[in-house]
Amino acid sequence: NAIYINNGINLDILNELINNAKIDDDHPFTVFTLGRICEQKNPKLFNKIAKAMPNINFLWIGEGELRKELTSSNIEITGWCERQEAIRKTLNAEVFLLTSLWEGLPMSLLESMYMKKICIINKAIENCNVICNGKNGFVCKEIEDFVNVINLTKYNKNNKLAECAYHDVLNHYNIKIMAEQYKNI
Repeated sequence: NAIYINNGINLDILNELINNAKIDDDHPFTVFTLGRICEQKNPKLFNKIAKAMPNINFLWIGEGELRKELTSSNIEITGWCERQEAIRKTLNAEVFLLTSLWEGLPMSLLESMYMKKICIINKAIENCNVICNGKNGFVCKEIEDFVNVINLTKYNKNNKLAECAYHDVLNHYNIKIMAEQYKNI
């Protein structure tokens, strides 16, 4: 017999970081990701999407061996930064873009869902177990799909998706629920 238990994020710690972060109400529309710049995270796809949208700001919070693949002039790479700074940058962006080729269940996705960011993911197995296309985020495969969804998000704020994603974290992907499931085993 086998069962699985989803990852969960610590909402108490995340709330403390959010409450201590400075939000810039006058920031430009920004699409971001967070993590190591490596093959798994698919920086080539991130770069292609950014190149297709030269008037949109893209932000990669992180560093890695494939940094040189992020060549589009509208991509800012922060390098590694302190957690509080990463949260501040996340709060000052609108869209979380996860271009990964594969994932377990990324904390950056769960945290972005909790912070009510519109989440757009590449069609990777585990991500599709979390994001239901059109319900709590978007699942894309082709460059055109990513571009269309980002444009839709920019010009039509869809708070229902973000609210649904937020509630999914509250009800399924937080550390208290995860701990309770382990306890029940």
